Amino acid sequence: MGNGAGFNFRVSEDDDDVAYLKLPGHPGTAPGVVKKTVRLRDLLATYEGPDLMFDFDDNNVLIGIEILG
Repeated sequence: MGNGAGFNFRVSEDDDDVAYLKLPGHPGTAPGVVKKTVRLRDLLATYEGPDLMFDFDDNNVLIGIEILG
């Protein structure tokens, strides 16, 4: 279960073009919390913009979004 914290946005310390948005209820950084990742471009072939990856938990709840500039 998540810690109940609100939104948390972090830019990678190694690459300014990579960021991650943890959504409220994100279960943390333990291995295996992300059960499925869906790439926006796989859903919308004509999408133009930063690469967005949607992370889901084992209940198919969206828990985070990775942004690749």
